[in-house]
Amino acid sequence: MDSHFFTTEQCRGARAMLGWSQAELAKAAKVSRQTIADFERGAHVPISNNLTSIITAFQEAGIEFIRENGGGVGVRFKKAMPRGG
Repeated sequence: MDSHFFTTEQCRGARAMLGWSQAELAKAAKVSRQTIADFERGAHVPISNNLTSIITAFQEAGIEFIRENGGGVGVRFKKAMPRGG
């Protein structure tokens, strides 16, 4: 995914789908929690390598990002996730 098309809403949505806190995402992406917090509140976009690390962490956890194609951006699991518990 081109990081120029990754939105704060997709970041928050992907975290919610995985049940991750900002700290958990930061650990998975090897960035600071403040980097995640600043991005999600729209304070600034992380530097390119940090943004790529965030996207990669989500993708490795099974998340896929959907570009704006007239219907809005989105986020989904790459494959059906097992149900139950």
